[in-house]
Amino acid sequence: MRYLRFVYNEPAIIALHGAEKYLVIGDLHIGMERNLRERGVHVDATAQLSDRIRKLVKEFSIDKVILLGDIKESILYPDAAEARLVRSFFERLGDLDIEVIAGNHDAHLQELISNRISRELIIGRFAFLHGDKRPSEKAMLCDYLITAHSHPAVRIIDKNGAVYEEKVWVVANVKEAVAAQSYAHFNKRIKLVIAPAFNYLIMGRLMGNELESHNPLFRSDIFDYKRAKVYTLDGSVVNSAVI
Repeated sequence: MRYLRFVYNEPAIIALHGAEKYLVIGDLHIGMERNLRERGVHVDATAQLSDRIRKLVKEFSIDKVILLGDIKESILYPDAAEARLVRSFFERLGDLDIEVIAGNHDAHLQELISNRISRELIIGRFAFLHGDKRPSEKAMLCDYLITAHSHPAVRIIDKNGAVYEEKVWVVANVKEAVAAQSYAHFNKRIKLVIAPAFNYLIMGRLMGNELESHNPLFRSDIFDYKRAKVYTLDGSVVNSAVI
């Protein structure tokens, strides 16, 4: 993928458009650490999220940050504590150019922040959307659909028999015959790229029937889930050692 770069060991991607670099991440779920506090686990995930973003922006000389939705944890209106965390996150990154895509958890988000919020953002060859709804025909004419939403992960057995889980990237090709039933025009070479969750507290949904049924573009069979390429954060291609 000539115009996309996965960031090594980070659930982040860099999209290249002309001379500009876009850092693209999804599924922050700001406020979810409050659920852990009820169990006696205290973490400042919101500060960690903003610090990681700032570090990546500096390291890769990023021009703009694109957030792929599910900025907050609550699906409806956040309570006062979560609202403070969301505002704090954007205040900490107030000097950065940030585009926000609305996810299914982002009702009432515009009441908390001043950043522009879009349902779909098209920049050059890229269409950015959360991934909980089908893209527009204009988006399907792009070379890449960059989405989040599904939190993809795999369970791996290493050579010693140890079992562990890892976040992964998923890249799938369009199924032309199926896409033609929904779209009069689309790019036959378009690729769907699904980002793992940026929040380190989220592992994700394991590849399999659950992830396939959760994603509307796989559920509708518009993109080819069975032949999708799967990559771990260190760039390894996932193989048959996955359960």
